[in-house]
Amino acid sequence: MKRVLIVGADFTPSSMPPALRIRFFATHLPAFGWRPTVLATRPEYYEWSVDPENGHLLPDGLEIIRTPALPATVTRRFGVGDVGIRSLWHHWRVISRLCREGRIDAILIPVAPYAPMVLGRVAHARFGVPYVIDYMDPWITEYYWRLPRGQRPPKWWLAYTMARLLEPVALRRVGHVVGVSRGTTAGVVAPYPWLGEGDTTEIPLGGEPGDFEYLRSRPRRPRSFERTDGRFHLCCVGVVIRQMYPALRVLFEAVREGLRLSPERFGRLSLHFIGTTYAPRAEGRYQVLPMAREMGLAGIVHEHPARVPYLDALQILLDSHGLVMLGSEEPHYTASKSFPYILARRPLMAVFHEASSVVTILRETGAGRVVTFGPANPPDRCRDEIVGHLDEMLQLPPGWSPPTRWAAFEPYTARAMAARLAGALDRAVERSAQPVLARLPTVGAGR
Repeated sequence: MKRVLIVGADFTPSSMPPALRIRFFATHLPAFGWRPTVLATRPEYYEWSVDPENGHLLPDGLEIIRTPALPATVTRRFGVGDVGIRSLWHHWRVISRLCREGRIDAILIPVAPYAPMVLGRVAHARFGVPYVIDYMDPWITEYYWRLPRGQRPPKWWLAYTMARLLEPVALRRVGHVVGVSRGTTAGVVAPYPWLGEGDTTEIPLGGEPGDFEYLRSRPRRPRSFERTDGRFHLCCVGVVIRQMYPALRVLFEAVREGLRLSPERFGRLSLHFIGTTYAPRAEGRYQVLPMAREMGLAGIVHEHPARVPYLDALQILLDSHGLVMLGSEEPHYTASKSFPYILARRPLMAVFHEASSVVTILRETGAGRVVTFGPANPPDRCRDEIVGHLDEMLQLPPGWSPPTRWAAFEPYTARAMAARLAGALDRAVERSAQPVLARLPTVGAGR
């Protein structure tokens, strides 16, 4: 069995998406010929809370190597808090040792955090070990340059400059690039003439049915609302970024219109937005409430900005009467949360860009209603369609579940995604074994 080292500064017991993605891969890769070892940072060096119960979801026998990192209390004096940067040296020492001992056949580096991708390039240059970079989001994006200066994240220009300098170095000898959507990988490789579509694989996060089986046998106490209070609790669990504001605004406009047309029915509605920001100190950092107040919906909309532990998030999905997902203006946005939303088996409505893979997934599986927007159909034109879906949802009988086509969902499970990754790792190893001249593009040939 071939051996892959997964470099993940953020890992279980963390509940962050990169930690979940690594766990899903590590759980299922052995079934496809790859034995994983996870290189992670010790949880005490994280700046966010962790849930020890996440450890019960790890597969038996998984080798995990945990290292220290530079303390954030020290590095923040110099403007650095990123755990990927703080753990670079410690992780390189482990990578170097494992490569010298001949214990790994390939390296997988999921990002974010992004800085560790340079470790793949260094390991390849020093030891010839092929490496694969896995993108959950692009590192280089022009989105914030289009915003007024006051709306850009702090130190954005520094992060952008670092990305521009380091990404081409890291990708110059990459064995393969994978990403959560085709739009993500296409945007990553476009600026680099030595990479083409054949060097990429689309691998969404995937859904893990085993996590729901675990939780149904060990339910958690509900924290966000009382399910039996007579209200219809419609929940959106996950970060809300500025690119989602157009979809959020039209959702609120639809709720206002529903209240006007059917005040008794829509008056039962209670909207919950939970875990809306990545900020480690999230108290008071509302992403949704200011707009709700502006539109007169403060009594209906409730926001808990801080991220909740992974298992709590799944419990909220199970306790909800209905679920809503909001998409970004960016077509590549795939929303990894769509898979647990489907597995929760609750009435579901999604408002997404027409080019998002979420639209395809929901239509293939029949797991929910989809409202799409795009260049020819901006979000503000979708209000009446959303009103109709909300009205339908509010009239569903208790306990109703969508008629999901589970055979169609199988290709989107975490196990199926691990099979795709195993194929990408195989191609990286094969490419590494080719003579350098055989990998160079033919003069005059297109990408």
